[in-house]
Amino acid sequence: MTRADSITRLGCAGVVALLSVTPALSASPNQPVQGWSAMQGIEPAALLEDIQTMPVSEMAVDDQPYCADDAEIAATLEQDFAEHPVDMTGVQGTQLWGSDQLGTWTLVAPRDDQTSCIIASGIGFSDDRSTQAYFQVAGL
Repeated sequence: MTRADSITRLGCAGVVALLSVTPALSASPNQPVQGWSAMQGIEPAALLEDIQTMPVSEMAVDDQPYCADDAEIAATLEQDFAEHPVDMTGVQGTQLWGSDQLGTWTLVAPRDDQTSCIIASGIGFSDDRSTQAYFQVAGL
């Protein structure tokens, strides 16, 4: 799978997720914080324990969180979701990205090899909220 295929895959997944919550986002400016693990049935805290050994997504054979070069993840979050870094030294070394424009947020877990994995994402983001709310919803 090429880098372009990876970006397309992440973008398509994000757009589908975003489209499914868009009515909720536009219905209330005070959307409660909601979040989902990057892998159904596995809590973000458990994913955080395993991300160092996961292959990058273009080499993955099984379902796993999206893992890619740090710059690729940053570019995708900024360009496709209008998210910006909010807390780069978060709980257990995670990074919180968020978008006041779209109301979305993403938890990224950096790895030692200049790659990162997305471990959770959600809706209800606001710069006015404490960052703890997002880590708490993700179970960290």
